[in-house]
Amino acid sequence: MTDNTAGKFRFLDEPGERGKVFATYEGINLHSAFQPIYSLSHCRVVGYEGLLRAIEGRRQISPYQIFSLARDEASIVYLDRLSRALHMRNYCSMGREGVEWLFLNVDPRVIVQGKQYGAFFRQLLEENEMPPERVVVEIMEGAIDDELQLSESVGFYKDLGCLVAIDDFGAGQSNFERIWRLSPDIVKLDRSMIVQAMQKPMARRLLPGIVSLIHEAGSLVLIEGIETLEEAMVAMETDVDLVQGHYFGMPAYTLNEAQHQDKIFSLFAKYQESSALDSSQKCLAYYRGAFMHAVAQLQAGAAPEHAFQQLLLLKGADRCYMLDQQGVQVGASCLAESTKIVSDRRYQPLTDGRGAVWSRRPYLRRALQNPGSLQMTRPYLSIATGKLCVTLSVAIVLHGQISVLCFDFNWIDEVFCTK
Repeated sequence: MTDNTAGKFRFLDEPGERGKVFATYEGINLHSAFQPIYSLSHCRVVGYEGLLRAIEGRRQISPYQIFSLARDEASIVYLDRLSRALHMRNYCSMGREGVEWLFLNVDPRVIVQGKQYGAFFRQLLEENEMPPERVVVEIMEGAIDDELQLSESVGFYKDLGCLVAIDDFGAGQSNFERIWRLSPDIVKLDRSMIVQAMQKPMARRLLPGIVSLIHEAGSLVLIEGIETLEEAMVAMETDVDLVQGHYFGMPAYTLNEAQHQDKIFSLFAKYQESSALDSSQKCLAYYRGAFMHAVAQLQAGAAPEHAFQQLLLLKGADRCYMLDQQGVQVGASCLAESTKIVSDRRYQPLTDGRGAVWSRRPYLRRALQNPGSLQMTRPYLSIATGKLCVTLSVAIVLHGQISVLCFDFNWIDEVFCTK
């Protein structure tokens, strides 16, 4: 292959591997390896990432070391093009007739010059008869400072017909502003995010919200670097679209779709089993009986203080309160004894909820939309205590008026509610 800027690439046949080629750079042999990318919902491979493998004698060298050898712009551009051409040639030589994506990394020092160096990529697609819509160009989001050049380069690859993925999101100085500005087709979450979720309950709780926010921005979400069953289960919990990592398939010189397909089917079985026993369901089961007993007591005419008495004696109980149909709190909250003793005085201005309007809260809206059905929120920060809490709510008829009974209990990630 010849290009006015890059010169000629020389590919050599792999010994004993018909249809595969390798290249050389500074006396080092460069090979292509492909790691499968799965769609969890489809339970199958939907793409492969082309990864550079460098071998000098019997010693394997990391891609970072190879690219560190290219110190001037011309060498950087040449090596970047060489690696992409190598992956494209090997991928297309395997006779892929499906619709899977080929993920290709572009060096950050080259991506910002997308227009200047873009003619090469268009030629690369044409010579390999590769439809641009089957190529995902990966951009390392945190490695580029020039916002204008970055936006122009993203626009160039999109106009070419390729998909664009933001790589390593969540590492370094990543921010959502770039996602909103660039509108990538795919956001690849860095492995550090899954590691944090495994180590910190708060990170695990927030990760689904991050995924949801990226979805609302119009991008698919891929979590990379999944290495264990436990990490794969966290990915299942987050509602990500795509997964990649050693657990699902090691980088290989050949493409093997069915290599780990059974693992995804087993993940769904484990997910269904764990969902039935997760902490939220345990908490709901723990409080449901006393909560519905309080509802029955109120409907029988009992005073709130008496109706809530049994419920507020349970472990983790915080407070009970009544709202009218507009979300206005009727009367003061009934507090558990433990809440009265350890109440954080720093939140004293917010503790009296009489007359407060809670119409914006999900627990009110859901209760009114599903009258008579017990509703449960996700953990959130209580404005009254400054602690994480969960609210149970139900809309009932009292004295001819619709009222919403609410019960807050403290949420502790490390302790499941059990009978």
